[in-house]
Amino acid sequence: MDYRFDPEQDYVVVDIETTGAWSSGDRITEIGAVKVRNHQVVDEWQSLVNPQRPIPAKIVELTGITNQMVRDAPVFHEVADSFMAFMGDGIFVTHNVSFDYGFVSYEYVRLERRFRFPKLCTCAGMRRRYPGHKSYGLGKLCAIYDIELEDHHRALCDARAAARLLNLINKKRDDGISAEAAQAA
Repeated sequence: MDYRFDPEQDYVVVDIETTGAWSSGDRITEIGAVKVRNHQVVDEWQSLVNPQRPIPAKIVELTGITNQMVRDAPVFHEVADSFMAFMGDGIFVTHNVSFDYGFVSYEYVRLERRFRFPKLCTCAGMRRRYPGHKSYGLGKLCAIYDIELEDHHRALCDARAAARLLNLINKKRDDGISAEAAQAA
């Protein structure tokens, strides 16, 4: 499904780090979010989150987020209002939307709250607009398109990189629409 780009629309590019892969059993350890309006980053939001369970060693190795780092961090319900306010009327964008959206919405379900936003996936968008790559992982795409990814697997860094991918997708989409309009003229 294609979408119409609205320059006044907020796209909230989100990335999370977690204790594992299962939203029903694992928990969020970090959330990073970048608000994009008209191709420009207009705001950022980030928080470590106490997952209220140990972070497995392989996850610590991957993310660099340790149990000590999250011990005094807020638990999810303490950041839920702030994150919801940051989302505003935005579109929830992430590099693997089913994973991140699933985790975040499940955290709100635990609080008996709704988390419903339109979703957009930069991984799917890159596959559609930039076909032919062997891998569409965030790290691989950043290397191909020369996007800075200094602290991969930290939420705000990954959200910033995914925001750059969103801009590539929107530019390619807008160029395609302009070409179609020129052909029709």
